[in-house]
Amino acid sequence: MFGDVPARRRRRRPRLAVGFATALLGTCVGAGAATAQAAGLSSCPPLTTFRASSFPDRPVVDSTLLPLVPGAQRILQGVSNVSGEPLPHQVTFTVTNLTKVIDGVRSVMVHDVDYTNGKLAEEELAFFAQDTAGNVWNLGEYPEQYAGDQLAGAPLTWLAGVDGAEAGIHMPSPQQPIGGPRYLQGWAPGVEFLDCARTIAQNQSTCVPAGCFDGVLVTDETSPLDPTGGSQRKYYAAGIGILQVRAIDDPQNETLVMTSASQLPPDALAAIDARSLVLDRRGYVQNPVYHQVPLADTASPLPSDSTEQPTPTPSHQRPSTDAARLTLSLFAAARRVTRSGKAAVHVVCATPANRIAVVTGGCRGRLELYLRGTRARVGTARFSVAADRGRKVLVPLSRRVLRILHGRGRVSIVVRTRGAIAGVHPVTVSRRLTLVRATPG
Repeated sequence: MFGDVPARRRRRRPRLAVGFATALLGTCVGAGAATAQAAGLSSCPPLTTFRASSFPDRPVVDSTLLPLVPGAQRILQGVSNVSGEPLPHQVTFTVTNLTKVIDGVRSVMVHDVDYTNGKLAEEELAFFAQDTAGNVWNLGEYPEQYAGDQLAGAPLTWLAGVDGAEAGIHMPSPQQPIGGPRYLQGWAPGVEFLDCARTIAQNQSTCVPAGCFDGVLVTDETSPLDPTGGSQRKYYAAGIGILQVRAIDDPQNETLVMTSASQLPPDALAAIDARSLVLDRRGYVQNPVYHQVPLADTASPLPSDSTEQPTPTPSHQRPSTDAARLTLSLFAAARRVTRSGKAAVHVVCATPANRIAVVTGGCRGRLELYLRGTRARVGTARFSVAADRGRKVLVPLSRRVLRILHGRGRVSIVVRTRGAIAGVHPVTVSRRLTLVRATPG
């Protein structure tokens, strides 16, 4: 892991996804912590069973009260006492044109940027999917935290299906009755995250700087793991989503109101997509939880001129633009050899973790495959990957290794780069892989 953010630090934040609670279990250890978690989970069971088969192949989130249409952007502003004194706070949510498969479900990716007192505090990817019944599920979060201008890591990452984490419902369909039981919004024991919600009001009228709205739904969100941390009241309007967030008995007293609701033009959305891919690739390379799910996909092709990848920031505060070297990483794109006798290697060309700036250019060179423990080269192919992108490279295999695969069913190899360049710097990377014989048929 990179950075020095304590893994047990918690800060309830009114993000579009469910917020993390202030640490309660930092004082619990062993069986005591497990008992507290189990008790908390039993207090807000899932509304329904999560099944990957209940979701469409391509994600569409058209919930009346939480629509997530690519290009939709919401800006909420308010104050926060996170540092011990009231400070201005701004959160910008943008629905990207990207998708990501999590726990067998292709989800919509939301880009979420949080500024406190004009400084970047957190930049996050959040993932949602709507099932055939209309429930909008929260499938996980990748929140990168910042200390000053330096990226301090994403220790609070959680994804459904990884390390015991479970998806939860963010917006039920149909609406739950007022005063009904609490329902699970997400559960990740690895980061001690458990959030629950219930409906407390319907058909309300609410005014915020962006306008006045009728038919507003109000929910109350809390964490059973943090009974002293208060709760958040979230206000949802049809066709808009979250209008307002209020803190109830929360020592940090974070409050937000929507100041802007807009639909980004294609070029602005392309820039947000490109920035989101930076986080996606960086998380895949450096975060052990995030690495366990596939890289994000673009729902439709990005414009060819979308190489600029800015971080959305207030006009009075720009992050550091220090130059940063690209890093080159290799992973198995698929263990099984194709029927045409090719091995799939995933090549990722990413921005380093300690820079906000994004480097233009890319990575290029040649992949060479060797039988492990020998100098016998069994495959080679050239590659070229744009900055902060990844691609699958198919490497034709020699007859020798294909014969070994036919006889043994699997073989260990080493993939190495030769003559590789990352940006303008030469790099050498190697990785051990295990190849499996293609399925007959």
